[in-house]
Amino acid sequence: MSEIPKYQKDYSLSKPIMLQAELRKIKVEKMLSILQDTGALTGKCELVLDVGCSGGYFIEGIAPFFSTALGFDIDINALTSANNIKHESNLIYVGADSMNIPLPDSSVDLIICNHVYEHVPNADELFSEIYRVLKKGGLCYFGAVSRLSVVEPHYFLPFLSWLPKKVAHFYMRISGKGDYYYENPRTYWGLKKLISKFQVNDYTLEIIAYPDKYHARDLIPENSILAMLPISIWKLFYYVLPGYIYILKK
Repeated sequence: MSEIPKYQKDYSLSKPIMLQAELRKIKVEKMLSILQDTGALTGKCELVLDVGCSGGYFIEGIAPFFSTALGFDIDINALTSANNIKHESNLIYVGADSMNIPLPDSSVDLIICNHVYEHVPNADELFSEIYRVLKKGGLCYFGAVSRLSVVEPHYFLPFLSWLPKKVAHFYMRISGKGDYYYENPRTYWGLKKLISKFQVNDYTLEIIAYPDKYHARDLIPENSILAMLPISIWKLFYYVLPGYIYILKK
């Protein structure tokens, strides 16, 4: 078997859903409502960075609150698409590696890292860079998938992320989903270790409890079984939830 490439190149070509604006709109609204709740979008806001910005929907939505907005990605196809729909004059897209962010230390007010950590070869390096470039008191919006998701969210294969890599690669091939399983999701406990340098404000259960406040009906559909579950049940299964949303403070 040939060596597995370090990165998934042009991820949006294999996953066109990444560039579907309507599907991303509610996720942008969720992010903005959470950041507004933290107070991150008030006062003097200078620089925001979206690492792994893909089609630019998150950074486009938050750009009006900042003097300068940057979107970094290695996916050139996605960056081309983002540039084609760009509306904000203060928004700049850059082909850049999030494990080697080309910005000075302590230069960024807010970083968006939404479902990106599992796609990079080394998430520890990613978060070392995020910590480095954030200003003291700066925030990071971190949306994180869990390794314990029963159905893997990128390929919709049951228990894919639970498997050893060699078995996961084989599972991918026999299911016709691809040659390799590139993603490296972590469990809740692995995520806590990953973000241990930061002060952590966990919004996960808050969002579940108040889905309308946080535009989270994509996660908790109205009148569904999930919506009927009391928060005590969610707390019981907290450590095996399919994902988490954190606000990290340096």
